[in-house]
Amino acid sequence: MIVAAGESLIDLVPEGAEPLSALVPLRGGGPYNTAVALGRLGAEAGFCSRISTDAYGEALLDGLRAAGVATGLVQRGPEPTTLAVASVGADGSAGYSFYAEGTADRLFELPQRLPEAVRAVAFGTCSLVLEPGASAYEALLRRESGRGVLTLLDPNVRAGLIPDADAYRARFAGWLPYVSLLKLSEEDARWLGGSPAEWLAKGPSAVVLTRGAEGLTVFTGDVTVSVPAVPVTVADTIGAGDTVNAALLHGLGGRAPEALDEAAWTDLLSFAARAAAVTCSRPGAEPPYAAELVTDDTVLPLSGVPTLICAPDGPPLAGRQAALDLIGDALGRGAGLVVVPVARLGEDFFALRSGVAGEVVQKFADYGLRLAIVGDISTHVAASTSLRDFVREANRGTQVRFADTIPALAARLAARA
Repeated sequence: MIVAAGESLIDLVPEGAEPLSALVPLRGGGPYNTAVALGRLGAEAGFCSRISTDAYGEALLDGLRAAGVATGLVQRGPEPTTLAVASVGADGSAGYSFYAEGTADRLFELPQRLPEAVRAVAFGTCSLVLEPGASAYEALLRRESGRGVLTLLDPNVRAGLIPDADAYRARFAGWLPYVSLLKLSEEDARWLGGSPAEWLAKGPSAVVLTRGAEGLTVFTGDVTVSVPAVPVTVADTIGAGDTVNAALLHGLGGRAPEALDEAAWTDLLSFAARAAAVTCSRPGAEPPYAAELVTDDTVLPLSGVPTLICAPDGPPLAGRQAALDLIGDALGRGAGLVVVPVARLGEDFFALRSGVAGEVVQKFADYGLRLAIVGDISTHVAASTSLRDFVREANRGTQVRFADTIPALAARLAARA
């Protein structure tokens, strides 16, 4: 199990660019986002924190459960949920004003123990600043490191919450002997001062530096590896760094950072870059599901259902035989659901010699399979008589789902579970 330890809060994100744009409440907090990202990526994940019993707190718990994150380490309290009012710049970067006085998450207490199955714990952001909880999280970091658990630290500096910058920098340096993997942004690195070489000398086995549109770089005692960012239209960058944390821990797969060579780091950083790009492509902290990152047709759990995910960049699926082959592939790999991106649909994929488009739906049903089409199908429906017939027929039953995105599909599946 991988545990994210730290705050959860509600981000109030403006709907538009005007100064008085309506604020939309979204689940957030660096460690919370990391936990949700871990769950969506398919990791066995847990969240260690203190969450309010107010309505926002219940929504935060619902988000964890929907992502498959264990909540047994969550403490509860009647104090209100922390609020963070976000301001989004023209480049998608986010700044925050926090309302954290007397809130539930900062009253976190050190748990007696974490489950024996825990192999990694992620720390960072506001939870290591706001007392008295900060001292409890620091004690947890030291204790878990001492018993051999891999620890990741993402300082994710919120300067407005730090009353004494020099004292915080000294405290940060004191954490490093207990940190296995240090991940920070270029902005954090400049604010903290120091260099990767200096940080490595104090304890961590690896330092990962995120460089925005320039990508990611890792520094270890033996290698320095950089990968480019994945080009994407940026909605905002909220949760992108938290997604990187999750991708790194999930991608390590139990390996120690010092065990990775140059090729392994290149693969891991590339995976993290792809994951962060998906998060940046949509508003708020909405990290990707594993199904959104596949490069080959792969079976993955989606809302608890073994699902054959067809990779977007694969060959077009066209004709009756392609449908039958897809059914055979799904059955052979133990899937109960097949997800086909719109980009993979050949114009004649659902056209049958008999001209009965619904026969494909029936064949999926005959074998106990469900089918989901993900993406905007409007232009395809307008251009393809066969697809239009298929959609009309499919909408009469329950074996086929249409969704704009994987998260929307996952939400629909979870609602029916």
